[in-house]
Amino acid sequence: MTELLCRGRGVAPLLSSLRYPRTNPAHQAARLASCNPMILTGGQHVFNYNPTPSISNQIPWLGVSQLRSHHTTPKNKSSDPSPKPQTSKPISLPTTPDPDIPHLNASQNVHMTKIAAKPVTDRLATATCHIQFSNPRPWEILRGGGMTKKGDVSSVARIAGIMAAKRTPDIIPLCHPGIGITGVEVDVELLDPETAAKDSDGWGDLGHGAMRVVASVSCLGRTGVEMEAMTATMGAALTVYDMLKAVDKGMVVSGVRLLEKKGGKSGHWVRDGTTITTGTSSDGGSGGGK
Repeated sequence: MTELLCRGRGVAPLLSSLRYPRTNPAHQAARLASCNPMILTGGQHVFNYNPTPSISNQIPWLGVSQLRSHHTTPKNKSSDPSPKPQTSKPISLPTTPDPDIPHLNASQNVHMTKIAAKPVTDRLATATCHIQFSNPRPWEILRGGGMTKKGDVSSVARIAGIMAAKRTPDIIPLCHPGIGITGVEVDVELLDPETAAKDSDGWGDLGHGAMRVVASVSCLGRTGVEMEAMTATMGAALTVYDMLKAVDKGMVVSGVRLLEKKGGKSGHWVRDGTTITTGTSSDGGSGGGK
């Protein structure tokens, strides 16, 4: 009959080794040896003895007595628990314009004028300029129909003036974009030498004829279109120069000026001495205000 027995004092040495994990390893092995099983077979003692290694090496949590509990308390970022008072300095920049020159602010720095408070009104502006010829060749070419190797001078110049009016905010830094232009009219007229001398209005007639450009721009908005009208005339005039420079590099663009403006706070304004009749009223009077 075979029965499994436990030598010595049973499980007491094992509990003792668990209770004292830091005991000398040799002493601990002797204690555990007393708990190794023994098989009795036919009256002979057969020992199945394997020295037990340190239990603390097999079971990591037995070394829990060596751990330390670390409890950290959150540190205050500031020793002063009360919040700091907010500064009274405004975040946004001031928009108050100079009373005399609106494109300057109160600090005399350039800015784009704020127009949100202005009323929406019908606005119109008309401008003009001249391209004076320095020799008779351009006049001779254009009086025969205005065709050159680059095309019809007058038609191309009109288109250039319209395109220039629409791109004015890209050219003039402080112009407002997206003002809603409602119409652009550009007229390019060839003047013979005699008519050009009378029409030059003291702008430097060269005695060989000229071309006169007139542009009118309208919008429904909070700011005027004076710059759009003058930019349209310059776009058309420079196109005339480009198309005729092969026969006359001495042409002069002169007399760029505003003839009339309507709408806005300053109302209706007309340049003194204006004699050119356009699609708008040009009664030769003088307007008031800016």
